[in-house]
Amino acid sequence: MKGNRKGHGRGRGRLIGPMMDPRSKLLFAIGSDQRIKILEILKDGDKNLQELSRLLMLDPSVVSRHLSLMRDVGIVGAKKEGVMLTFFINDVRILKILDLATEIAKDWFSSFNKFFT
Repeated sequence: MKGNRKGHGRGRGRLIGPMMDPRSKLLFAIGSDQRIKILEILKDGDKNLQELSRLLMLDPSVVSRHLSLMRDVGIVGAKKEGVMLTFFINDVRILKILDLATEIAKDWFSSFNKFFT
């Protein structure tokens, strides 16, 4: 049983280990349904952790990890308001990337409709 545990974390380490190409880190930072949803929420205005957690129906610790990852690459920023941190989109160009990804995904999925019509 110990042998299985030893190898358990190997795959995970590759995902969170150092990435040489900064584009990889940026794309990884938005490569999650939950992180995309956070960005879509923040597009409509600044939110604190509790608001984001409530809107996403996720535990604050989960949302905090996602925010931290996006803050590390400069996509999301935070400002202190009283005792709370309020999060905002730090670089609006990320919204253009999401819009392009949406267009590409729509085109890609529509190509499958040809097989079913």
